[in-house]
Amino acid sequence: MTDLADATKLAEGFEPADEPRWRAIAEKALKGAPFERLVSKTADGVPLAPLYREADIATAADPAGLPGHAPFVRGLSAQRDAALPWHIRQAFAHPDPEVTNAEILTDLDRGVSSIELQIDPEGARGVAIRSAADFDLALAGVHADLAPVALDAGRHGLWAAELLRTRLKGLAAGATAFNIDPIGALMREGAMGANDIAAAAKFALTAREALPEATMLRVDARPAHEAGATEAQELAAALSTGVTYLRALTDVGVKIDDASGALLFTLAIGPDVLIEAAKLRALRLCWARVMEASGASEAARGARTHAVTSRRMMTQRDSWSNILRGTAACFAGAVGGADAITVLPLTDALGLPTAFARRVARNTQITLMEESHLGAVADPAGGAWFVEKLTQDLAQAAWAKFQALEAAGGIVAALTSGALQKDIAAARAAREKAFATRRQSVTGVTDFPLLDERKPETVSVDVRAIVARRGALQAPTPSADVKAEPLTDVRWSAPFEALRDRADAANPRPAVFFANLGTLADFSARSNFARNLFGAGGVDALTPETAYEHHAAICAAWAATGSPAAVLCGTDARYAEEAADAARALKAAGCTHVVLAGKPANEAALRAAGVDQFIFAGQDALEALGALHKALSVR
Repeated sequence: MTDLADATKLAEGFEPADEPRWRAIAEKALKGAPFERLVSKTADGVPLAPLYREADIATAADPAGLPGHAPFVRGLSAQRDAALPWHIRQAFAHPDPEVTNAEILTDLDRGVSSIELQIDPEGARGVAIRSAADFDLALAGVHADLAPVALDAGRHGLWAAELLRTRLKGLAAGATAFNIDPIGALMREGAMGANDIAAAAKFALTAREALPEATMLRVDARPAHEAGATEAQELAAALSTGVTYLRALTDVGVKIDDASGALLFTLAIGPDVLIEAAKLRALRLCWARVMEASGASEAARGARTHAVTSRRMMTQRDSWSNILRGTAACFAGAVGGADAITVLPLTDALGLPTAFARRVARNTQITLMEESHLGAVADPAGGAWFVEKLTQDLAQAAWAKFQALEAAGGIVAALTSGALQKDIAAARAAREKAFATRRQSVTGVTDFPLLDERKPETVSVDVRAIVARRGALQAPTPSADVKAEPLTDVRWSAPFEALRDRADAANPRPAVFFANLGTLADFSARSNFARNLFGAGGVDALTPETAYEHHAAICAAWAATGSPAAVLCGTDARYAEEAADAARALKAAGCTHVVLAGKPANEAALRAAGVDQFIFAGQDALEALGALHKALSVR
């Protein structure tokens, strides 16, 4: 074994790290561009610098504290459970309770440690549980004291919670999550009862004696996230919801030190590992501050967290890439210290998962837990100055938005007035524009599309027949005294996928001929750009790598394809020499739509010569592809 002293000799001859010297080298590499070019920003405008040092956390004491101690930024425990550092919580939503039960038992046998039962009596968004018998059927054979059960029942949350409480009578099912969430129902479904929050708090008061370790109410930031909210907006919505439930709990007699333990914070986690990990840490930091201000003791200021992989990042096209997105998001949840994690199946945007899709979802967690050992230490991101600084910055941004929500009357008032929906819609529009212009990308959809992809299988069901077999609904009709405009889910890839669907419906598939100018070295860069862009709209590329000796050869090759359109690809110098003549030749040969890849200075002259459309980096790709579809008669 090499002695440490010998190993350090490898560093001999190198100058000590020096930040000013590094910055000088970086500025030299920028070739006159400002250093700020290296600084990007989150959706909230939080700067992301290229380098972080200890000086970026300019406080005398460590603001993150120690793992297992207030403010619990670094997790609720000083040492994570070596055998199960977080709960592998799989969600089940097949409409048939009997099928759901079979799926649950299979997955529990193969590594899942906790289940979440998604309930919808109508079977559209979950299991068609319409009676206590249906509930018992779905959970038959499930030992809730060994495999904790969580619920997701929307406006039927209190009814489902009572069914679960009855089933758990006499069991020490500590990690049960009843997940009653009237505010979440208001955000998702646009309605809740005026007394729903108080009723949920009363349930918590009576249920906690038998199940003191269970969580009763869910604080769900996912509706805001899935509608397009920024990280700070998500956290602010969670904090304001949490405070509303906190007040309701203390109003019915729950002590402040017990109230936080009755709540489960659920966050959606996207594919940006460090931002999402920092978001989880920032939530715990902010909630500890809320509990401190509420008079809770230090030990009672922690927030239990459940991370669920983001739905807005999921794609219908190249959906195999969702495995990578889910893995990155799960990694973020584990590094960020989530107490339970749910990885959505790769087919989430397509339909109900097969056994294979469920297996991939659970094995993603098992691999990260047992082979990558992400739970072997508490807070593996702790001490990384970037994560520590970003945690602080996100917490500050979220706290400002939280204070604004509270000043306006709280989360319910912000929803009923439409103020929160308006704020989230603005953030959503800005992010949608970034994807439309491809400043942000979705691999396999906006970039590097695979036109001949093989889609994974999903499960088909007859929901009406399943619901009819379950009989009459025995749940009470939910009240709808409080109403608001529901938040609408978004998937960033959806507009591009709509173009792909239209192109796939055409027969034959629309295609564009590549009229390349010069040699491969001349046209390859723009040819690849055009091919990638066209593919994002489901349009095929004809001869994208072929060089032609003259314009007559281009026109002859174009005529042989039968495509009504051609794209000119080459260098700016080639365009200055040949583009106008090439466009005129193509139009004379009968080409009805000529595209040029690039944004040359002589655009007016080229349009006069017959160029109909220009494609270039930074333009609205959806508009450009829509115009191309129209020219190709794609309806």
